[in-house]
Amino acid sequence: MATSGAPRFSLPLLLPVTNLLLSLLLTSSHALSPPRFTKVPVDQIGVSGGVVSFVCQATGDPKPRVSWNKKGKKVNSQRIETIEFDEGAGAVLRIQPLRAPRDENIYECVAENTEGEITVSAKLSIIREDLLPPGFPNIDMGPQLKVVERTRTATMLCAASGNPDPEITWYKDFLPIDPSASNGRIKQLRSGALQIENSEETDQGKYECVASNVEGVRYSSPANLYVRVRRVPPRFSILPTSQEIMPGGSVNITCVAVGSPMPYVKWMLNSEDLTPEDEMPVGRNVLELSSVRESANYTCVAMSSLGIIEAVAQITVKSLPKPPGTPVVTETTATSVTITWDSGNPDPVTYYIIQYRAKSPDSKYETVDDITTTRYSIGGLYPNTEYEIRVSAVNTIGQGPPSEPVETRTGEQAPASPPRNIQAQIISQNTMMVRWEEPEEPNGQIKGYRVYYTMDPSQPMSVWQIHNVQDSIITTIQSLVPHELYTIKVLAFTSVGDGPFSDPIHVKIMQGVPGQPSKFQVGAVSDTSIELTWEPAYEKEGIINYELRYSEGSFGTQIKKTFGPTSSYVVEGLRPNAEYHFSLAAISNKGTGAFTNDISQKTLQAKPSAPPQDIKCSSTSSTTLLVSWRPPPLKSQNGVLAGYRVRYQVVGPSEGGSDDGEPMEEPMVPATEEQVLLQRLEKWTQYRITVTALTVIGPGPESEPLICRTDEDVPGAPPRRVEVEVLNSTALKVMWRSLTPGKQHGQIRGYQVHYVRVENGESRGLPLIKDVMLADAQEMVIGGLKPDTTYSITVAAYTTKGDGARSKPKLVVTKGAVPGPPYLSVAQDSETSALVHWDPPDLTNGVDLQGYRLQFGRKDVSPLATLEFAPQERQYSVGNIHRGATYLFKISAKSRGGFGEESVVELSVPENIPGGYPQINENSNVTCCSVQLSWSPPVLAERNGVITEYTLAYKEAGAGGEPRELHLPPSLSSYVLNSLKPNSVYDVKIRAHTSVGPGPYSPPIQYRTVTFDPTDVPKNFTVKWATKTTVVLSWKFSESRSPYKCTIEYNRQKMDVDARQMRVLIAGLRHNTTYEFRVTCQESMDGGQDTA
Repeated sequence: MATSGAPRFSLPLLLPVTNLLLSLLLTSSHALSPPRFTKVPVDQIGVSGGVVSFVCQATGDPKPRVSWNKKGKKVNSQRIETIEFDEGAGAVLRIQPLRAPRDENIYECVAENTEGEITVSAKLSIIREDLLPPGFPNIDMGPQLKVVERTRTATMLCAASGNPDPEITWYKDFLPIDPSASNGRIKQLRSGALQIENSEETDQGKYECVASNVEGVRYSSPANLYVRVRRVPPRFSILPTSQEIMPGGSVNITCVAVGSPMPYVKWMLNSEDLTPEDEMPVGRNVLELSSVRESANYTCVAMSSLGIIEAVAQITVKSLPKPPGTPVVTETTATSVTITWDSGNPDPVTYYIIQYRAKSPDSKYETVDDITTTRYSIGGLYPNTEYEIRVSAVNTIGQGPPSEPVETRTGEQAPASPPRNIQAQIISQNTMMVRWEEPEEPNGQIKGYRVYYTMDPSQPMSVWQIHNVQDSIITTIQSLVPHELYTIKVLAFTSVGDGPFSDPIHVKIMQGVPGQPSKFQVGAVSDTSIELTWEPAYEKEGIINYELRYSEGSFGTQIKKTFGPTSSYVVEGLRPNAEYHFSLAAISNKGTGAFTNDISQKTLQAKPSAPPQDIKCSSTSSTTLLVSWRPPPLKSQNGVLAGYRVRYQVVGPSEGGSDDGEPMEEPMVPATEEQVLLQRLEKWTQYRITVTALTVIGPGPESEPLICRTDEDVPGAPPRRVEVEVLNSTALKVMWRSLTPGKQHGQIRGYQVHYVRVENGESRGLPLIKDVMLADAQEMVIGGLKPDTTYSITVAAYTTKGDGARSKPKLVVTKGAVPGPPYLSVAQDSETSALVHWDPPDLTNGVDLQGYRLQFGRKDVSPLATLEFAPQERQYSVGNIHRGATYLFKISAKSRGGFGEESVVELSVPENIPGGYPQINENSNVTCCSVQLSWSPPVLAERNGVITEYTLAYKEAGAGGEPRELHLPPSLSSYVLNSLKPNSVYDVKIRAHTSVGPGPYSPPIQYRTVTFDPTDVPKNFTVKWATKTTVVLSWKFSESRSPYKCTIEYNRQKMDVDARQMRVLIAGLRHNTTYEFRVTCQESMDGGQDTA
């Protein structure tokens, strides 16, 4: 710190001193270091006239400086150039072109700073082009001139050869390229090419490809890479648009500009910048305005180094229009008013709206809009009615307030409706009183009424009698003709003219006869009934009945109904949607009064009561059905048909299903259509189809179901589990399984096997086809093939529509060539032996015979015996030949490819009588009166033919005479001897027969029947009860007997039961069928058997 007498320094002088001290402190805080090489040059062998480069780089503190020396001196030559990099800490020594031996030398790289100096050297050798060793690198393809757009990828190609394979490096502007320092933007590919992604302007320059190995180094010719930068002045791609908004509204204005370089975009209001300079976006700027109260012009400015452009958007704040001037009535008629008005708005008006209403408390305004003039005639008004009219204007914002209203009255007209509720009453023998009510639409001041009356209503109105009435709604008419029927009509008139006539009423000039009922009208209506209501005419005598006449239509049969005095009546039992005509008269003790005028009414619609008719169906494809129909009978439609509903569902097990499908429903078919195409159905499938007609009330009954099947199609899949077995050198056996039902799409008519020869994975020639026209076929043998050859096998099923998809190809190889069939002969040389002789085959297919295989044996016994023989052997003697048997002999020759085709010979040995006897089995069932035994046929060697029958002989032991013989069919192997004596011994024997005769009897076997005990037999064997398919059987035993096992036999069926239960339920019987039941019980100790 300075003393008080020290001079004062100004701040500008003090700052440099501070900086100097800080710099010294920072410098002293880093340790100084001498130079150290980070890249050292290597020895190189170049080619005369070529190029070499030595690269050297060092580091240290302070940063060293690198230079190159030759023989201790600075290099100095027009052909030798030093290119510095890394701020002088690196240098490339480039020599071009090389001259031998002048340039052959040792070159030194020197790195020095204040802390020291270091040196490294590299040797350069040069070889003449004509003396290059064979493995010297060669540039096969060097880089070429290339132009690339900035940010695009550039690839500089290079290919080199040599022995060993040379390593490729790249130089740009004589400096080495290090791809690892580019963060992956620059890559050297395996091919040696240099790939530059997202190219920049700094990538532009001269590129060289360098190939080097132990033999030397070679440079490619240099190629320039130019990086082109697009320069496009700014332009608007989305211009800001002018808009109109409501007061206080919000709006967004978008402005988008493009160019190269991309321009900055800002908004301005007059000379004021709305976008801060440091927040100007590039390319797109959205101006967000809110609570806008005033109209203004907003300017979008886009700017880049290539120019500035502007675009203006006008924001207009709109307001509702003002009310027009009060309308002025310029013309009035009975049904219209013409008005004019002043716009009252300086700004344009889109259109005007007129509102008008009759001046009454409940009336509402009627509106007429889209009026573009200030004059308009309002039509369709009521005569003699006061109206209030006002006008409002509309612009793009909305509708403004209305003007002041103007009031006016329309002019009069003749009455638009007749007098109401006309009634007539007889007051004397020739006088009647007529009364009525005012018209609903008088259209002005009613001046009076005219009553027209006549006895002949068919005459024109001009000849009817007229009775005028003023200021009254009741009058009397005299001088009438007694007992006559008069027709009366009344009209009202104004100062403008006459109104329409009322409906006629009728009156009979007879005292005591009721007048015509008034207000005869329709009340409640349903589809089968119509309610009629009326008011009775005044009559002193009183009404005792009414007579109603009605008919269906104008020409239907008239029906009469008579009922007591009332003011309403419901006519029932009518047809829906039918028009009926009604008239009514009152009846008193004096007679029947005049009938009312006809009134008509149609009953309401109902659901159709019958289904559509003549339902037809046809298949138009494998997935569509065309269904057609005719409407229900007209009298059953019960209304206007609104359409039809078609329902369909799969019948029974469908393809791929097991039960009836879910009902499907087509969208409503219009009533004008009488057919529909059902689509997206399952192929070759039966459908149940019904059609229903509908009115607005609902659907009627469904039609009778129609069964229809979709058409066939080609199978939808190949056969399953295709397998191929190689039989021999010329034949294959192809096996498959049929398609699943859901994929058959029709009746399978057969299968096609396609096969083609394959060489090196490719087919040779056209495929051959074998066809088997059997739906259940599952295999086929293909012959006539070439030995040791690869074949591709596919299988396809077909219907009448064609063949389906083929199976995946199966590749198989036939066996090698094998010999043809040998010559084979067989002869019986004794009763029990046969001599088999064979000769080599004529067709050997060019192969050497390695032996023979002989298979032989009885045709009815498998497998056959197999023997193999040497090539020189020619015969074999087969012994133990059975009489009456057919023997099969097969022989085939063998080669390296296997056994060839077989020769087959059959030998039938003549039959003889059996040489042995049947064997009676030990197991038997013996009761008091029967013996059940079983046997086995003679052994095969002793049968000597086919067994045609058995003889079973038995007799009581010790008794004289011949045994009883039973002839049994050959299919039996057991028999029950019945009707034997209890407690007796029987000898039983059996023999077999062939077509030649019987063989010997078996040795006799003795059986002893058991002693008869009546208690042994089941008692009370009966049917307890029975249903349609079940019965319950029951029985009883002696209490002294042991438990039994019982067998129930019925209609060739058996079932074992526990006898102790003494009852059994037998189910699963057929309805309405006769059954015979037998119970056989066996005692558990000695096997005795009793039958009931």
